[in-house]
Amino acid sequence: TLRRHQQAAHEEIYRKWATDNGFTSMLPVDTKCHQDEEARQHDATSSSASISRQSSLDGHLVPVGTIIQYSESAFRNAALKWLIATDQPIHCMEHPMFQRLLDIVSRAPNRIKV
Repeated sequence: TLRRHQQAAHEEIYRKWATDNGFTSMLPVDTKCHQDEEARQHDATSSSASISRQSSLDGHLVPVGTIIQYSESAFRNAALKWLIATDQPIHCMEHPMFQRLLDIVSRAPNRIKV
């Protein structure tokens, strides 16, 4: 793996980089030391002999909310509600700049933020 290669061929450079950037070393020997230290701390504070070393993604996940699947009727309904809610004239949806805006947004790979 890349980490084993880093440890074998570039350990000194990697350790300097990790120290300079406040990064916890992920070299195999250091990872093993971190795990052993965590196990010792866990054993000292817990009567349980088993230890879970699996990390969790919970702190990294961000709720996205409800994603509405595209359909012509859903778009039409949302557009009509927008027209009414913002008191827009009906012909504004036919304006070339509005059509261009929709064309650009339709190519967005993910959600857009206005």
